[in-house]
Parts: sequence; structure tokens; C-alpha cells
Amino acid sequence: MPPVHELDLILDQVRALLAQGQVEEAADLISALRPTEAADVVAALHPADGADVLEELDPADRAEVVEELEPGIGADVLIELDEDERTDVANRLDAEALSEFLDEMAPDDAADVLGELDETKAEAALAEMDQEDEVRELLEHEEDSAGGLMIPHVVAFRQSMTVQQTIEFLRRHKPDEETSYYLFVTDDADRLIGVVSLRQLVVAAPHVQLGAIMKPDVITADVGTDQEECARLLARYDLLALPIVDDDRKLVGVVTADDLFDVVEEEATEDIYHLANLDADEDVYDNVFRSSRRRLTWLFVNLPTALFAAWVVSRFTNTIAALAVLPSFALIVNGQGGNAGIQTLTLIVRSLALGEITLRDSWRTLTREFIIGGLNGMIFGVCVGVIGLVWQGSMMLGLVVGAALLLNLINAAIVGTLVPLGLRLCKVDPALASGVIVTTFTDVMGSVCLYGIATILLSYGFLGGW
Repeated sequence: MPPVHELDLILDQVRALLAQGQVEEAADLISALRPTEAADVVAALHPADGADVLEELDPADRAEVVEELEPGIGADVLIELDEDERTDVANRLDAEALSEFLDEMAPDDAADVLGELDETKAEAALAEMDQEDEVRELLEHEEDSAGGLMIPHVVAFRQSMTVQQTIEFLRRHKPDEETSYYLFVTDDADRLIGVVSLRQLVVAAPHVQLGAIMKPDVITADVGTDQEECARLLARYDLLALPIVDDDRKLVGVVTADDLFDVVEEEATEDIYHLANLDADEDVYDNVFRSSRRRLTWLFVNLPTALFAAWVVSRFTNTIAALAVLPSFALIVNGQGGNAGIQTLTLIVRSLALGEITLRDSWRTLTREFIIGGLNGMIFGVCVGVIGLVWQGSMMLGLVVGAALLLNLINAAIVGTLVPLGLRLCKVDPALASGVIVTTFTDVMGSVCLYGIATILLSYGFLGGW
């Protein structure tokens, strides 16, 4: 084993590399150490930094280093690992070693780790845990619900307790800091009736009862509330913790802001991936064959819509034969329509996710986007019309292309608004299929407008001889 001063030197080098963002180089230094020595270095780092370094190690080495960590430190590092790496480490640890780490975690974090394991492994670890009952209770709830996220069995206080009694209770029992942002007040039937912040408690006179200083309008969620809605409530009301109640309004747990930071990232990633028709679990380190299979699924879903757009174009072969330059302008009309549709779609999906608009706002939202589409369509229509005139020397052709672009940008605004709203009305994730539908509409309508207007003008001789 290297002398202590050598480990200190390695630790300094690792910290310097991490500060420069050179995580792989830091991992190389640690991988050259024995597991016990590597564990000493990782233990001296912030858990998030330690997790970053561990993720760069080989899976077997990663598990060996974690196994050498003290349970409290190992628990913190495990929680910071990405889900796939955390699951791999948990599967490599025996049930007894894993249970020691899990007992050092908050029950909700322990439930998250166990929920990622197969049932046999999870049951074996649960049987070794001291907080088995609390964690098992959380596992009964849906993983992405408030019940699955909450810290259970939060300490509550009677409204008749004085400030002095409450402070003395806190000093004696030393509750977990995660659950002590607020003091929740209940009535004699254990129903949640108010909340007191720590600041209110500290500045109030010792003899004042909690019922006199509590805020009665408590923002709550029930155990079945979706995690995305919980995150929205915390953001909307600037809360640090959200109390979770049952059907009788009895306090059963609390979801803290730090748990929902991960939810916000997860939900945002999921929406972005869905807009691009990617699987929410995919990342840049996935197996190439698995990633290929996942993407092919959505590409095959898109294929019929592409074929439909091609079929629409095929109905105008005579027009294209007469005006061979039209397909060149179709790229502009359809491309700009698709871009405008995705702009509107992204705005609407985000607004729905954050609760900024609801289905009741549909008409107002549609009117706004229609006006924006019309304004942008007129500007781009004039620009492309002038380009058509200069490029091909035909004012009438410029008018055809400009009009088609105007109509397609209006169409993009309409479908970019109505499609996600319609999917939400049907209880379907608006991000999941909106992109496919919107781009299909803009491609089809762009072709119909461009070739349709040209066909009509040709039939009346306005484009004849050009």
C-alpha cells in the first residue's frame, strides 16, 4: 500500500483533474490502486465527484471499490451513480453488503435502488435491512408517483403544542434534516391542518401555540399523484417539501425538492427524446445494436407517413412535368413548414408539461399561433416569391411559391397547436407522437398547396409558356 502522503498526492491530482473536467484521467489514476486504496480516495471526494470517477471504471473494479467504502459514504456515492451503473453495482454486491448501504439511505432512495433489481435480489436485500417495513411500503406504490418518491412517517405536531415544547422535541429526537424544512401540524384525528416554517418557530414567543402561527392553506398531493405534477407544485408555490396525504388527509410522507430535481431532469429528457422519437432510456454509451433496434422501431412507424407524403406528390406528376423547377421550391415550402411546426409544437408541449396552458386555453392559444403563422408566412412568402422571380424570371411562379409558403406556415401553426392539445385530450403524452404527425401534415399540405395552386393556374393558362 502506498504511504499516506502518496495517497494524499494522488487525491490532489484526482481533484485537479476533476476540476478541469478530465474525469477519465482521474479514473485512470484510481484504477491503478488497490480497491482499499481507491476507496480511500473516493471517500475523500464529494459523493458526486466520486460517482463520476467510479462510472469510468470497469464494472468489476467499480463494485470492488464500492464494497470497500464505509456504509454511509458508499450509500451517498451509490445514489449519485447513474441508474445503469448503480444497478450493476447492486447486482454485484451480496445481499448483506447491499443491505448495509441501503440502511444508510433515506427510505425513498433505498426503494429506488431496490426497484431497479430483479425480485429475487431485492427480496434478499430487503430481508437483511433494518428499515425493511418502511422501504417495502414505498415499493407498493408506483415508482413515478408521489407515494414512490416520498419519505414516509414524517414527524407531525399537534396544534396545541407550544413553540418551546416543539423546540425541545426537535432537540431530543433530532429528525432527519431532509424532512425538517417545515413542521406539519395535525388535529386530534391526525389530519393535516397547517404548516410552520423553521423561521416562524425560531422567532415566535416560547408560549405561543403552533395553531396560532401555522399557515392553514397547505399545498398537498395524494400518494397517487404523478411525479411530474409534484415537481410542478413545488415550482409553482416555491416549496422545499411537499406533504403527501391519504384519502382522509392524514399525513403519510413528504417529497423533498432534491428528489424532484432528478424528476425534472428525467421528465425533460423524456419529452425531448419523445419529440425526436427516441427511447427515453437511450444514452450515448448504449450498445450500438440496442440503440439501432430502438430507433428502427420509430423509423418504421414514420415510414407510412413518408409514403403518404410521396403518394400525394405522385398525384401531381403532370404539373411537375410541365414545371420541372417546382420540386426545388417544394424543399423550401415543406422544410420551412416543418421547422415552423416544430417551433409551435415544442412551445405547446412545454407549456402543457409545466401547466402553463390547459385544454380550456385551446382557442386562445390557437388564435395566437394562427396570427404568428400568418405574419411569418407573409414575410417568408414575399421573400421566397421574390427569390422565385429573380431566379426563374417568372412573377407568377414567385406568387405560386409565396402563396404556398404562406399557407403552409399557417397550417404548421394550426397543427403544431392542435395535435399536442388533441393528444392530451386523449390522455396520450403530447410529446410521444406529435413530431411525426406535425411533420406529416406540413409535408403533405406544403406539397398540396404548391402543386395544387400551380395545377389550377396551369389549367387556366396563367403559367403556360413559362
